[in-house]
Amino acid sequence: MSLADLTPESVHQAIAEFDRLGRNSFLSTYGFGKARGYLLIHNGHAYDSKAIAGVAHQYLPGQDALSPDAFSGGANATAGRLRELGFDVRGPNEQRVRAPTFEPGGIYNRVRDIHDIYGGQRQGGISTPKAAPLIFLFTGETGDQYGYQDGPRNDGIFAYTGEGQVGDMEFVRGNRAVRDHIKGGRDLLLFQALSSPGNYRFLGYFACDGVEYAMAPDKTGALRRVIIFLLRPSLSGEEPEIEQAAGRFRRLSLEELRRQAIEDAVDRPERSEGRRSYVERSASVRAYVLKRADGICESCEKPAPFRRSNGDPYLEPHHTRRLADGGPDHPRWVGAVCPTCHREIHHGESGRKRNDELKKKLADIEGDVTPVSRC
Repeated sequence: MSLADLTPESVHQAIAEFDRLGRNSFLSTYGFGKARGYLLIHNGHAYDSKAIAGVAHQYLPGQDALSPDAFSGGANATAGRLRELGFDVRGPNEQRVRAPTFEPGGIYNRVRDIHDIYGGQRQGGISTPKAAPLIFLFTGETGDQYGYQDGPRNDGIFAYTGEGQVGDMEFVRGNRAVRDHIKGGRDLLLFQALSSPGNYRFLGYFACDGVEYAMAPDKTGALRRVIIFLLRPSLSGEEPEIEQAAGRFRRLSLEELRRQAIEDAVDRPERSEGRRSYVERSASVRAYVLKRADGICESCEKPAPFRRSNGDPYLEPHHTRRLADGGPDHPRWVGAVCPTCHREIHHGESGRKRNDELKKKLADIEGDVTPVSRC
């Protein structure tokens, strides 16, 4: 028998064994090395595809596991066969960008489930992959010794300290990316370290809602200024409080609304904002894109299906580059769409294509809009 005899059931059994043993034990037990090319992606986790295929062979009737030198792990062998069975296998030169499937509260391995799939720096608290509109934030490792005191506050804020071990923290590299994530169209994903090395709990999607500064010792013990990002869970733009706040902008002209929305899309680093301000910022963007659409879905270009109780056409804000579809965003990346298009974009077979088409329309409407940072 060979790889051609593998079945989805045998592969699932190998995946289950991988989960039970853990990656290192699984690979050493069967003599496989870590994958350098092809990874099998299943339920948001990454698996060494060749090792999975070799071990899956033993779950066929009367068969044993295949040794690493018994078959090839390339595109025309292991990867090809696993794809034929309906599994998602990604090669080293293939597009890695895809909508994350992390579940709040879920446990993920930083290297295997995050960096092997999306890229980004594998060390440090802030990771900014080049090929994905994501920023990964890691908290709870060794921050205390460098003046980091991350954690939730009573007002719903999660205080997250910026990066930099010596001297005053500056808005460069990762710190700049977090501060500017709104206008850059990037999601902030926050993970908390667990006691088992390399494993993290996903806390959810967040939006930067301003910063604070504090004085704390650096790596050498010298007192320096640290940046504390004020993170809030992302909102969709359809929450009742945002709808209510958006009503305050109804009397503004389209030009005035656009100016306000673009201004609100700029992170103001010296500003420490509360819940109300965060809602106001989301509301201004929402109010502008709905008025811009003028009752016509910006995706299918059909009239809104019905009117709200206040007489406004019913359309929904959709964040085309924010994969979590939540939080304040820049008007360049937010469209006003009908409920049918919104659901199709998120769940339909042609969702990605429709989303890409909407991006192009918004580029034509807004042009190259680059807000001027106030920092």
